[in-house]
Amino acid sequence: MKRELAPYAVLPPCPVTVVCTYDSLDKPNGLAVSWTGIAVSDPPHVMIAVRPGRYSHAALCERKEFTMNIPSESQMREADYFGITSGRKTDKFADLGLTPVPAKHVHAPTIAEFPLSLECRVVSQQEIGTHSIFIAEILAVHADENILDEKDNIDVIAMRPISYDHAKFLYLGQGPVLGKAFSVGKELKK
Repeated sequence: MKRELAPYAVLPPCPVTVVCTYDSLDKPNGLAVSWTGIAVSDPPHVMIAVRPGRYSHAALCERKEFTMNIPSESQMREADYFGITSGRKTDKFADLGLTPVPAKHVHAPTIAEFPLSLECRVVSQQEIGTHSIFIAEILAVHADENILDEKDNIDVIAMRPISYDHAKFLYLGQGPVLGKAFSVGKELKK
């Protein structure tokens, strides 16, 4: 039997991303963001939610451009550092020995060492509760060759992205393949 719980932010698991901007002095900065997801697939858009008190919030509002960088399991500590350290006080890229690379289509840095980067331009912003919601069009995708399959699709198994469990504050890796999407349900058709 299911038990009714008080409403809270639960949609497990959440992707781990690092959203990067340039601050007002053009210093590269990154922010760990797990309140995110695909908003629309055609044309491709993402959604991110960022608290106004975060250092990157001002840059997102002013510049309306960012990159979304997806770490692999081996970059869990670096991704976490982007979330627990403020860009007001330190240069996170220098601290971590990571390379900020200027994006080609937006004024924001990508993270050279992370396997996947999306260049995004904000098309909408809305304040909801404790966060600002930014909807952004994906203008370009940059992927390491070793995470691409023969058709240039992202191979999630090879990439090994991280997920975040908000209830227990845990980072999770990828589990085994369970089945083929848009296929396994056909077994139930009559």
